[in-house]
Amino acid sequence: MAIDLRLLRYVVAVADEGGFQKAADRLHMAQPPLSRQIAALERELGVRLFERRPTRLTEPGKVFVEGARGLLADADTLVERTVRAAHGAVGRLRLGYVTSAAYWAVPTLLSAMGARHPGVRVETREMWSADLAAALERDEIDAALSRSLPHLPGLARLALAREDLVVVVAAGHRLAGRAELSLRELRGDTLRIIRRDIAPAFHDALLAALHGALHGAGERFPVEEEPVPGFRHLVLDDHAFTVVPRTLTRHLPPGTAALRVRDELPASVLELVWRENAPAPPLPLLVRAARTLTDRPAPAV
Repeated sequence: MAIDLRLLRYVVAVADEGGFQKAADRLHMAQPPLSRQIAALERELGVRLFERRPTRLTEPGKVFVEGARGLLADADTLVERTVRAAHGAVGRLRLGYVTSAAYWAVPTLLSAMGARHPGVRVETREMWSADLAAALERDEIDAALSRSLPHLPGLARLALAREDLVVVVAAGHRLAGRAELSLRELRGDTLRIIRRDIAPAFHDALLAALHGALHGAGERFPVEEEPVPGFRHLVLDDHAFTVVPRTLTRHLPPGTAALRVRDELPASVLELVWRENAPAPPLPLLVRAARTLTDRPAPAV
Protein backbone atom coordinates (compact mmCIF):
# COMPACT_ATOMS: atom_id res chain seq x y z
CA MET A 1 0.00 0.00 0.00
CA ALA A 2 1.06 3.59 -0.67
CA ILE A 3 1.16 6.05 2.23
CA ASP A 4 1.07 9.80 1.75
CA LEU A 5 4.02 11.62 3.34
CA ARG A 6 1.45 13.96 4.85
CA LEU A 7 0.06 11.06 6.93
CA LEU A 8 3.56 10.21 8.10
CA ARG A 9 3.97 13.79 9.36
CA TYR A 10 0.60 13.53 11.13
CA VAL A 11 1.53 10.34 12.97
CA VAL A 12 4.95 11.69 13.96
CA ALA A 13 3.37 14.91 15.25
CA VAL A 14 0.92 12.99 17.48
CA ALA A 15 3.76 10.82 18.79
CA ASP A 16 5.93 13.87 19.53
CA GLU A 17 3.16 15.89 21.19
CA GLY A 18 1.58 13.02 23.11
CA GLY A 19 -1.94 14.00 22.08
CA PHE A 20 -4.13 14.72 19.07
CA GLN A 21 -5.10 18.28 20.00
CA LYS A 22 -1.51 19.43 20.57
CA ALA A 23 -0.48 17.75 17.32
CA ALA A 24 -3.31 19.51 15.47
CA ASP A 25 -2.14 22.85 16.89
CA ARG A 26 1.42 22.14 15.74
CA LEU A 27 0.16 21.18 12.27
CA HIS A 28 -2.14 24.23 12.11
CA MET A 29 -5.26 22.14 11.49
CA ALA A 30 -8.40 21.13 13.37
CA GLN A 31 -8.25 18.10 15.64
CA PRO A 32 -11.25 16.07 14.31
CA PRO A 33 -9.92 15.62 10.74
CA LEU A 34 -6.49 14.71 12.13
CA SER A 35 -8.07 11.99 14.29
CA ARG A 36 -10.17 10.72 11.38
CA GLN A 37 -7.24 10.43 9.00
CA ILE A 38 -5.07 8.57 11.49
CA ALA A 39 -7.99 6.25 12.34
CA ALA A 40 -8.45 5.56 8.61
CA LEU A 41 -4.73 4.79 8.30
CA GLU A 42 -4.97 2.37 11.23
CA ARG A 43 -7.91 0.59 9.56
CA GLU A 44 -5.99 0.29 6.30
CA LEU A 45 -2.92 -1.06 8.09
CA GLY A 46 -5.00 -3.35 10.28
CA VAL A 47 -3.17 -2.26 13.44
CA ARG A 48 -3.60 0.38 16.11
CA LEU A 49 -0.79 2.89 16.13
CA PHE A 50 -1.98 4.69 19.26
CA GLU A 51 -3.72 3.84 22.49
CA ARG A 52 -6.27 6.51 23.38
CA ARG A 53 -6.93 8.12 26.77
CA PRO A 54 -4.10 8.67 27.40
CA THR A 55 -2.58 8.86 23.96
CA ARG A 56 0.54 6.73 23.62
CA LEU A 57 2.16 4.64 20.92
CA THR A 58 1.51 0.92 20.66
CA GLU A 59 4.42 -1.39 19.87
CA PRO A 60 3.50 -1.43 16.15
CA GLY A 61 3.12 2.34 16.40
CA LYS A 62 6.68 2.70 17.66
CA VAL A 63 7.96 0.72 14.67
CA PHE A 64 5.86 2.87 12.32
CA VAL A 65 7.07 6.18 13.79
CA GLU A 66 10.72 5.12 13.67
CA GLY A 67 10.38 4.27 9.98
CA ALA A 68 8.33 7.40 9.27
CA ARG A 69 11.05 9.65 10.66
CA GLY A 70 13.58 8.05 8.34
CA LEU A 71 11.32 8.39 5.29
CA LEU A 72 10.60 12.05 6.03
CA ALA A 73 14.31 12.77 6.43
CA ASP A 74 14.99 10.98 3.14
CA ALA A 75 12.28 13.05 1.43
CA ASP A 76 13.87 16.29 2.63
CA THR A 77 17.27 15.12 1.43
CA LEU A 78 15.83 14.19 -1.96
CA VAL A 79 14.37 17.67 -2.41
CA GLU A 80 17.70 19.28 -1.52
CA ARG A 81 19.68 17.03 -3.86
CA THR A 82 17.26 17.67 -6.70
CA VAL A 83 17.48 21.42 -6.28
CA ARG A 84 21.26 21.28 -6.11
CA ALA A 85 21.44 19.12 -9.22
CA ALA A 86 19.33 21.61 -11.16
CA HIS A 87 20.85 24.84 -9.89
CA GLY A 88 24.23 24.04 -8.43
CA ALA A 89 25.29 23.58 -4.81
CA VAL A 90 25.39 27.26 -3.98
CA GLY A 91 22.27 29.40 -3.91
CA ARG A 92 21.23 32.75 -2.57
CA LEU A 93 18.10 33.83 -0.72
CA ARG A 94 17.02 37.30 0.37
CA LEU A 95 15.04 37.32 3.63
CA GLY A 96 13.36 40.42 5.01
CA TYR A 97 12.14 40.52 8.59
CA VAL A 98 10.48 42.77 11.15
CA THR A 99 12.34 43.79 14.29
CA SER A 100 10.32 41.50 16.55
CA ALA A 101 11.56 38.48 14.57
CA ALA A 102 15.22 39.38 15.11
CA TYR A 103 15.47 37.99 18.64
CA TRP A 104 14.30 34.41 18.03
CA ALA A 105 12.95 33.49 14.60
CA VAL A 106 15.74 34.91 12.43
CA PRO A 107 18.70 33.31 14.26
CA THR A 108 16.83 30.03 14.69
CA LEU A 109 15.87 29.90 11.02
CA LEU A 110 19.39 30.81 9.87
CA SER A 111 20.81 28.12 12.14
CA ALA A 112 18.43 25.53 10.67
CA MET A 113 19.38 26.58 7.13
CA GLY A 114 23.08 26.45 7.93
CA ALA A 115 22.79 22.94 9.37
CA ARG A 116 20.62 21.55 6.58
CA HIS A 117 21.76 23.51 3.54
CA PRO A 118 25.22 25.00 4.10
CA GLY A 119 25.56 25.82 0.39
CA VAL A 120 22.72 28.35 0.50
CA ARG A 121 23.64 31.92 1.43
CA VAL A 122 20.81 33.79 3.17
CA GLU A 123 21.01 37.58 3.03
CA THR A 124 18.87 39.34 5.63
CA ARG A 125 17.35 42.80 5.81
CA GLU A 126 15.45 44.28 8.74
CA MET A 127 12.44 46.23 7.44
CA TRP A 128 9.05 47.61 8.46
CA SER A 129 5.95 45.59 7.54
CA ALA A 130 4.80 48.04 4.88
CA ASP A 131 8.24 47.90 3.26
CA LEU A 132 8.28 44.10 3.36
CA ALA A 133 5.07 43.89 1.33
CA ALA A 134 6.45 46.28 -1.28
CA ALA A 135 9.80 44.47 -1.40
CA LEU A 136 8.10 41.14 -2.07
CA GLU A 137 6.02 42.68 -4.84
CA ARG A 138 9.09 44.25 -6.47
CA ASP A 139 11.17 41.04 -6.16
CA GLU A 140 13.66 42.75 -3.86
CA ILE A 141 13.36 39.91 -1.33
CA ASP A 142 12.38 36.26 -1.72
CA ALA A 143 10.62 35.80 1.63
CA ALA A 144 9.60 37.79 4.69
CA LEU A 145 9.16 37.18 8.40
CA SER A 146 6.28 39.38 9.52
CA ARG A 147 3.29 39.62 11.84
CA SER A 148 0.98 41.68 9.68
CA LEU A 149 1.46 41.27 5.93
CA PRO A 150 -1.86 41.52 4.09
CA HIS A 151 -3.38 38.42 2.50
CA LEU A 152 -2.72 39.28 -1.14
CA PRO A 153 -3.09 37.01 -4.19
CA GLY A 154 0.06 35.11 -5.02
CA LEU A 155 1.46 35.08 -1.49
CA ALA A 156 1.97 31.85 0.42
CA ARG A 157 2.48 31.83 4.18
CA LEU A 158 3.45 29.56 7.03
CA ALA A 159 2.65 30.36 10.66
CA LEU A 160 5.79 29.87 12.75
CA ALA A 161 4.63 30.97 16.20
CA ARG A 162 1.54 32.27 17.95
CA GLU A 163 2.49 34.45 20.90
CA ASP A 164 0.50 36.10 23.66
CA LEU A 165 0.56 39.88 23.83
CA VAL A 166 1.91 41.48 27.01
CA VAL A 167 1.70 45.02 28.39
CA VAL A 168 4.92 46.98 28.94
CA VAL A 169 5.02 49.90 31.39
CA ALA A 170 7.68 52.11 32.91
CA ALA A 171 9.31 50.87 36.12
CA GLY A 172 7.65 53.76 37.98
CA HIS A 173 4.14 52.96 36.74
CA ARG A 174 1.59 52.26 39.47
CA LEU A 175 1.12 48.66 38.19
CA ALA A 176 4.77 47.87 37.46
CA GLY A 177 5.16 45.52 40.42
CA ARG A 178 2.28 43.30 39.34
CA ALA A 179 2.59 40.02 37.41
CA GLU A 180 -0.61 40.55 35.45
CA LEU A 181 -3.40 43.04 34.91
CA SER A 182 -6.74 43.70 33.29
CA LEU A 183 -6.76 46.29 30.52
CA ARG A 184 -9.51 48.15 32.37
CA GLU A 185 -6.91 48.99 35.03
CA LEU A 186 -5.07 51.06 32.41
CA ARG A 187 -7.98 53.43 31.82
CA GLY A 188 -6.73 56.95 31.40
CA ASP A 189 -3.21 55.85 30.47
CA THR A 190 -1.86 56.61 27.02
CA LEU A 191 -1.23 53.78 24.60
CA ARG A 192 2.10 54.17 22.78
CA ILE A 193 1.84 52.35 19.47
CA ILE A 194 3.89 51.83 16.35
CA ARG A 195 3.24 54.33 13.58
CA ARG A 196 0.48 53.26 11.24
CA ASP A 197 2.39 54.12 8.08
CA ILE A 198 5.05 51.48 8.77
CA ALA A 199 2.80 48.65 10.07
CA PRO A 200 -0.83 49.46 9.16
CA ALA A 201 -2.34 46.01 9.67
CA PHE A 202 -0.67 45.46 13.06
CA HIS A 203 -1.54 49.01 14.17
CA ASP A 204 -5.24 48.64 13.29
CA ALA A 205 -5.61 45.12 14.69
CA LEU A 206 -3.98 46.05 17.99
CA LEU A 207 -6.15 49.14 18.47
CA ALA A 208 -9.32 47.16 17.72
CA ALA A 209 -8.36 44.42 20.17
CA LEU A 210 -7.41 46.76 23.03
CA HIS A 211 -10.43 49.01 22.69
CA GLY A 212 -12.71 46.00 22.37
CA ALA A 213 -11.34 44.61 25.63
CA LEU A 214 -12.55 47.67 27.53
CA HIS A 215 -16.16 46.51 27.05
CA GLY A 216 -17.38 50.08 27.30
CA ALA A 217 -19.48 51.94 24.77
CA GLY A 218 -17.28 54.56 23.20
CA GLU A 219 -14.35 54.01 25.58
CA ARG A 220 -10.91 54.44 24.04
CA PHE A 221 -7.36 54.69 25.25
CA PRO A 222 -5.61 57.96 24.41
CA VAL A 223 -3.19 57.00 21.64
CA GLU A 224 0.25 58.34 20.71
CA GLU A 225 2.27 56.98 17.82
CA GLU A 226 5.95 56.38 18.55
CA PRO A 227 7.92 59.28 17.03
CA VAL A 228 11.02 57.08 16.65
CA PRO A 229 9.73 53.68 15.55
CA GLY A 230 11.20 50.51 16.92
CA PHE A 231 11.08 48.62 20.18
CA ARG A 232 14.73 49.40 20.88
CA HIS A 233 13.91 53.11 21.22
CA LEU A 234 10.86 52.73 23.46
CA VAL A 235 10.46 55.43 26.10
CA LEU A 236 7.50 55.36 28.51
CA ASP A 237 6.41 57.71 31.27
CA ASP A 238 4.47 56.63 34.35
CA HIS A 239 1.09 57.10 32.64
CA ALA A 240 1.72 55.29 29.39
CA PHE A 241 1.97 51.71 28.20
CA THR A 242 2.58 49.67 25.07
CA VAL A 243 1.80 46.12 23.99
CA VAL A 244 4.30 43.69 22.45
CA PRO A 245 4.58 39.97 21.60
CA ARG A 246 5.70 37.85 24.55
CA THR A 247 9.18 36.96 23.27
CA LEU A 248 10.19 40.63 23.19
CA THR A 249 10.00 40.84 26.98
CA ARG A 250 13.44 39.22 27.11
CA HIS A 251 14.79 42.33 25.42
CA LEU A 252 13.00 45.16 27.25
CA PRO A 253 14.74 48.53 27.36
CA PRO A 254 16.05 49.52 30.81
CA GLY A 255 13.48 50.99 33.18
CA THR A 256 10.50 48.99 31.92
CA ALA A 257 8.45 46.02 33.13
CA ALA A 258 6.19 43.49 31.40
CA LEU A 259 2.83 42.25 32.70
CA ARG A 260 0.62 39.44 31.49
CA VAL A 261 -2.88 40.40 30.32
CA ARG A 262 -5.93 38.67 31.80
CA ASP A 263 -8.21 39.81 28.98
CA GLU A 264 -8.64 37.64 25.91
CA LEU A 265 -6.55 39.19 23.16
CA PRO A 266 -5.79 37.68 19.74
CA ALA A 267 -2.40 36.05 19.49
CA SER A 268 0.41 37.73 17.61
CA VAL A 269 1.20 35.37 14.71
CA LEU A 270 4.70 35.40 13.24
CA GLU A 271 4.63 34.12 9.65
CA LEU A 272 7.03 33.30 6.87
CA VAL A 273 5.54 34.81 3.70
CA TRP A 274 6.78 34.29 0.15
CA ARG A 275 5.65 34.73 -3.43
CA GLU A 276 4.35 31.47 -4.87
CA ASN A 277 6.03 32.15 -8.21
CA ALA A 278 9.32 33.37 -6.71
CA PRO A 279 12.23 32.52 -9.05
CA ALA A 280 14.77 31.76 -6.27
CA PRO A 281 15.60 28.02 -6.62
CA PRO A 282 16.52 27.46 -2.92
CA LEU A 283 13.24 28.94 -1.64
CA PRO A 284 11.62 25.50 -1.02
CA LEU A 285 14.60 24.68 1.19
CA LEU A 286 13.95 27.78 3.31
CA VAL A 287 10.27 26.86 3.65
CA ARG A 288 11.18 23.32 4.73
CA ALA A 289 13.66 24.65 7.28
CA ALA A 290 10.99 27.04 8.56
CA ARG A 291 8.64 24.13 9.13
CA THR A 292 11.09 22.83 11.71
CA LEU A 293 10.50 26.03 13.69
CA THR A 294 6.82 25.19 13.96
CA ASP A 295 7.87 22.13 15.94
CA ARG A 296 9.53 24.31 18.58
CA PRO A 297 7.76 26.69 20.94
CA ALA A 298 8.90 30.30 21.00
CA PRO A 299 11.24 30.90 23.96
CA ALA A 300 9.42 31.26 27.27
CA VAL A 301 9.51 34.54 29.17
